[in-house]
Amino acid sequence: MYHGISPKLFSVPYSKNLMQHPYNLNHPKGTPQNIEREQQNQMKENDRHTHAYFGATICEDGHTHLHLGVSGPAIESKDGHFHRIYGNTTFNDEHYHWYEAHTGPPIQLPDGSHVHYTEFQTKESNEHVHTIKGFTAALKC
Repeated sequence: MYHGISPKLFSVPYSKNLMQHPYNLNHPKGTPQNIEREQQNQMKENDRHTHAYFGATICEDGHTHLHLGVSGPAIESKDGHFHRIYGNTTFNDEHYHWYEAHTGPPIQLPDGSHVHYTEFQTKESNEHVHTIKGFTAALKC
């Protein structure tokens, strides 16, 4: 008994895009789908790494803002890869700034990790912009 809920609401045709039961009961080997996906995704995991970033903007109009976040996953390029970073600065002096930019290519460090440098301007707010420049946190892939 459905108690006022139409069973047709839940009758959805099969689609690979929908979340499936973690075990593929029709698989001839009986291998769980989630294990197969994990094995496939593990090879790509280093390609999808991200970096933390944080710092303060350059002083403009008598104040600064803090910015912090996590970059988007690595984007392949001729120089290796780069990352997209975006977000809002902290609210200071009655406003905040939106920013969106890309990092530069990876800079290898002696311990095998790498960082990215970036320098850009925030979007205008309260009739001014701020410059953000600095390095992402180091990451060893």
